[in-house]
Amino acid sequence: MKDVKYLMKEINYSFLNLSNLKEALTHSSYSEGSNNKNYERLEFLGDRVLGLIIANELFLNNKNSSEGELAKKLSFLVCKSTLKKIASEIEIEKYLKYSSRIKSLDGIKANALEALIGAIYLDSNFEDTKTIILKLWKKYLKNINLSKIDPKSRLQEWCLKHKKKLPIYKLLSKTGPDHEPKFQIKVMVDTCTFSAAEGNSKQNAEINAAKKLLKEISDQ
Repeated sequence: MKDVKYLMKEINYSFLNLSNLKEALTHSSYSEGSNNKNYERLEFLGDRVLGLIIANELFLNNKNSSEGELAKKLSFLVCKSTLKKIASEIEIEKYLKYSSRIKSLDGIKANALEALIGAIYLDSNFEDTKTIILKLWKKYLKNINLSKIDPKSRLQEWCLKHKKKLPIYKLLSKTGPDHEPKFQIKVMVDTCTFSAAEGNSKQNAEINAAKKLLKEISDQ
């Protein structure tokens, strides 16, 4: 594992409390059976902070965009695929603590980036966090690719366009060990149209279910 001082240099921020940073870089699989904290709570906070900062930036710099257009742009900028790209750019995977049983870091990298944002916010303030986020997201804010909006957002747009109730996601099952779980999720629209799919996280399973339902709708 690489020394975190290089990560702080990469994001141009030095933590006052290194425990916040260490927590943000610790996956739950690493802390199993111990009192060590993992990044899940910081991920929750970072997700909200990121959403607010990006939404505010879009609102201020897209004066002629409608609410729907702003929502699409926000969805692209905070989706997991964008998060994974930015996480890879700062090589966050080199600083993560996780169990050797973990086979893929794709989802973990995105979650850890949100946790890192939460840790920066706790360690500093809103303005400092905003400065760091806007630097990391700079090229993505300039080149918003709406064709890459995640399936959950596209399914929600379809429901609004066709005057349907918003999608409801239901967990059907969770199997496998804690370090490598499998989730099966069902998505329902108006209780009569539904599709189920699996994923290695709830979010991935929901995305896969939405993608599957969108395909079924388009094939009708």
